This record gives sequence, structure tokens and C-alpha cells, in this order.
Amino acid sequence: MAAESRDAEGLEPHGPGWRLGWALAGFAPFVTISAVHLTAKLTHRPRLEAATKAMEMPTLGFALGSRMLTARRTPRTVVTALLFVGLALSWLGDVTLNGRIALGLAFFLAAHLCYIAMFQLAFPRGRPAGWSLLAIPWFLWLVIVVGPRLGVMLPSVVAYSAILGVMAIWSTRGTALTAAGAVLFVGSDTILAFRTFTPHLQNDVWKMLVMATYLPAQALIATGVLDSAAADAAQSRAMRTSGSPVSSSMVRWPSSAKPHFS
Repeated sequence: MAAESRDAEGLEPHGPGWRLGWALAGFAPFVTISAVHLTAKLTHRPRLEAATKAMEMPTLGFALGSRMLTARRTPRTVVTALLFVGLALSWLGDVTLNGRIALGLAFFLAAHLCYIAMFQLAFPRGRPAGWSLLAIPWFLWLVIVVGPRLGVMLPSVVAYSAILGVMAIWSTRGTALTAAGAVLFVGSDTILAFRTFTPHLQNDVWKMLVMATYLPAQALIATGVLDSAAADAAQSRAMRTSGSPVSSSMVRWPSSAKPHFS
């Protein structure tokens, strides 16, 4: 009852500073492991690189769980489940992609399907942004340029790229964070495709950039979904306090926003 009365009065058991500190502490392992992994790539330490890669998604999951503990409202159970299943599938993709590329692609394809469903359920009133349709010429360009070099992998890579493009389009139903994360994901996988199937982008810097874009992509997508639930809670509190509807633009990114990335 005490917790309910605090929420009804707009009070909080802990201030914003406490919540920020808790969130930063929760993300510290993920940021540290990611930094060590990127350094290991540049310094050619394969054992450390493999060990830290296997720890990235679990530490991101820990960070998101810590953030949810301090949130006034979390997404619906099905949305949260899809988020963490997507992260788990991504982790399986991480640990299998180098040795068994077809299996790794399958895990990531399943992860993107989870994210598509997650965006649909988390942002039911959202519509894809017009600029997100750039995913279509990106997909065609990738197939034309990389396709002739794929051999027996052509069907798998084409199917994966198509689902990745749909995920990117659907991410714009949400917030600027989910859209930015999807754009980084597309960038990461584009670099990876050229490194894996063509003689281009073989420099160590590009090898590092694959993960330097992938890691924030996952974090931004997840944070954007969690933040949308917190924004909805803030809007509900504002409406209860004022007794009248409040413009959603005051408390969250509008679903019709058209963020631009240069």
C-alpha cells in the first residue's frame, strides 16, 4: 500500500541520482567487457577476444535487468521476453558465427524475428518512418554487389539480409534510440558481409568496427524499448495529476518522428 500511495502522489522512494548511479553500475560490466574485446581485436589476442565476445550479451542482459529494477514501469511481459530471447539468440550467434557461419546466421535471423515482433507489440500505434524504406535499395545493393561471391550461401545470406531490413524498418515504429540501434546493426552486418565474402575491408580497423557498431546497436535497441515504457508511465502520472490529456511529445519520442542519420 505504501508503494501505491507514493506512486499516486507522484513521489519516489529514491531520487533520480540514485537511479542513474544504479543504471551506470549495471552497465559497467558490459562497457568494460566491450572495451576489452575491442582492444583484443586490435592487438591480435584471439583467446581474449573469444572469451570477451561470449560475455558481451550476458553482461548487457545484466545491465538491462538492473535498469528494470529501478524503473517505474517496465514493458509488458511478452515484450520483455522477446527482448531477452533476442539477446540470447544473438549471444548464440556471437559464439557460433566464426566457426559455423550458417548456424550463426540462423541464430541472428531468429533474433531479428524476435525484435520485429517486439517492436510490433511495444509500439502498436507506431508507423515506420518514410526514410526507413532506404532499407530496400540497401538490400538490393548488397545482393548485387556481394551476391555473386556467396556461392551456396546465397539463399541464407539473402534471407537473413531481408529479415534484417524488415527489422530496421520496424524499429522506426518506436523511438529514436531503437531506430539508431537498427541503423548501427545494418552497418555492422554490411561491413561483416564484405569482410566475410569479399576481399574488401580486411583491415584490422574494419574488423574492430564490426563489433564497435554491433555492441551499441544492441544496447540502443534494448534501451529504447525500456525507455518507452518509462515514458508511458510518466505520461500516465502527468495525466492523473493534471486531470487532462498531456501531449506525448512532452514525455516521449512521438511514434511518427522521423530521425535523420548522417
